[in-house]
Amino acid sequence: MTTIQVPAPIAEWPEPDVRPSASAVATDLRAAAIATSDVTSWMSAHGAPAGWTGNAADAAGHAMTSLSNRADAAVAALEKALTAVEVYLDQMTTRRTEHDRLDGDRADYNRDRASLWSRADGAPADQADELQHEAASLTRRHDRIVADREAWLERVRADEDRVIAVLASVDTREEGRDARDAPGRVDVDGLRRQLAAQGDPQSVNDWWLSLSAAQRAALSIAFPELVGNTNGIPTGDRDEANRGMLDRDEDYLRQRQADGTLTAEEQAWLDRVTATRDALALGQPPAHVGAPIDTNLLLYLPHAFDGDGAAAVSYGDPDTADDTAVIVPGLTNDMTKMDSQGQDALNLFLDAQSKGEDIAAIAWMGYDAPSAAEGITNELADIAGVTQEGLAENGGHLLSDFVDGLRATYDGDSPTGQSHLTVIGHSYGSTTAAHAAADGLDEDSLVLIGSPGAGGGVHDVSGLNAPEGEVYVGSRENDFVTWLGGEISIDVPVNLGGDTVHLGNLGLGDDPSQEAFGANRFDVSSDGTDTPWHLQDGAAILDRHTSYLDSGTASLDNITNVVIDRDDQVDLVAGRDTPAHDRLYDFAQSEAAYQAQQAVEDYVVEPLEDVRDTVVDGAGRVVDGAGQVVDGVRSGAEDLGRRFSDAWPDHWP
Repeated sequence: MTTIQVPAPIAEWPEPDVRPSASAVATDLRAAAIATSDVTSWMSAHGAPAGWTGNAADAAGHAMTSLSNRADAAVAALEKALTAVEVYLDQMTTRRTEHDRLDGDRADYNRDRASLWSRADGAPADQADELQHEAASLTRRHDRIVADREAWLERVRADEDRVIAVLASVDTREEGRDARDAPGRVDVDGLRRQLAAQGDPQSVNDWWLSLSAAQRAALSIAFPELVGNTNGIPTGDRDEANRGMLDRDEDYLRQRQADGTLTAEEQAWLDRVTATRDALALGQPPAHVGAPIDTNLLLYLPHAFDGDGAAAVSYGDPDTADDTAVIVPGLTNDMTKMDSQGQDALNLFLDAQSKGEDIAAIAWMGYDAPSAAEGITNELADIAGVTQEGLAENGGHLLSDFVDGLRATYDGDSPTGQSHLTVIGHSYGSTTAAHAAADGLDEDSLVLIGSPGAGGGVHDVSGLNAPEGEVYVGSRENDFVTWLGGEISIDVPVNLGGDTVHLGNLGLGDDPSQEAFGANRFDVSSDGTDTPWHLQDGAAILDRHTSYLDSGTASLDNITNVVIDRDDQVDLVAGRDTPAHDRLYDFAQSEAAYQAQQAVEDYVVEPLEDVRDTVVDGAGRVVDGAGQVVDGVRSGAEDLGRRFSDAWPDHWP
């Protein structure tokens, strides 16, 4: 009997212990470094207190300088440690990929070995040579895989040794001073000046990619607000810098809260921080079903716009995604609403993902939307902005810059060389997006939902400069905000020689859902259109304006198909053929008539009914008479409502 020498199976070997979640270590290091760098900067800028002179001033200045130098030594040590940890994390990502490839080779080998083993058992002699040749080939594969595994393990050990050596080199005060005084330490002020000199996001990206890991780490620590919020710096680097600032701010504010020293201004700041943290948490289970989503903080400016704040959270990586959506919110939104804005973006992400698409959906609160963050009383001027276009125009420029940054940092494998990018403007955000488009926004598709108007000067899709056929509009017939579209001149007659007083214009430009505007209007499955408004609660009325991106809605399905470039699957409907603001006028007429009638009901009929119910005599005649009076007054109230409607002008004054 011929013996076939089949090589041994190869057992599994462990994956690297470092998991993707270990990036939190780098985030914590960066937050500590940023906080320490802030202390260093403050100390460097402050010497003796105002009014101090002589020896006391010298002593104070010396103490402050000494503390600043010590803090700077700590920053230098943290810079060095952070660079080493980030390099190590990048290496572990590579090692994990290598592990998966080697494990695939191992599985293939074991499968082929098992096949040979089963065929060799009891094989006839005339097959011995062929089987022995196959066994020899398997032996060579076995030896190569084992050697590759040992080389891989050696690389893992070398990676670990390098990061441990760097961390050990800065774990004493003296070593921190050495790192601070090293001649090759990064000149962060020089890098800051170089960054400021870059002219556009593409040049920013080219410059950033030319830096070393140590330069990027040092700049992210010294000037995180620049790195995190400069368009053209890659998504991952912006996210790391912004999360470092978020952690620093949250640690400071939570400590103030625990100490009972948190001011009202700081509480508002904490509200913005918390909403941003909650938006980031939406990318992790159990906020949704499935694996964690690559979630990135692309903008973090908690004190921007007089305290309204600015932030942007991306679900998915726009630097690699095949499709990218930027959602621009509208009225009443600011940084404290990042969690609800994030939910809209997450809904879009999950819907596209369920259709098998690689997408990044970004909740972008990067402009000063008309809001009421501090209450109506303190924000009347801001709220009044919804009837004006200044905030939308300014926001449009910021939006265009942000999109240019996404274009510059794209590094994916899309056949076109760029992600298919859609900008979605909701409510006042649609006017903002339209302004950006009119001024040259670099988008592939534009979606306007719940729009109060496309901005002054834009009368049809040609004014939006979008790719042909790529402007989409969603407007519910019972969405009150969409009734504002159109330039309505409000003039009131006065008894002064027949003159009129011009009160201004209502609306923010032409209604983009009009048939004549030329956009693609898609189905949003409106319901309850004919229900009188006084029979509805406020939440139901508002929901018709705010639910375009809710899960399971026809509007979300259609928006998703636009975003993932499946235009043929968008369910289109006819555009409006009557001015949208006529609905507002009709509503005002019907509600005014109702309120006039209701006033009689409340202040006359109901008191009479109370009298009727309490006045009784033996024959019931008084009760009958009281009832007749009540019925007569109610009939008069109904007639008043009809007369009010008949007297209402049939067109806008």
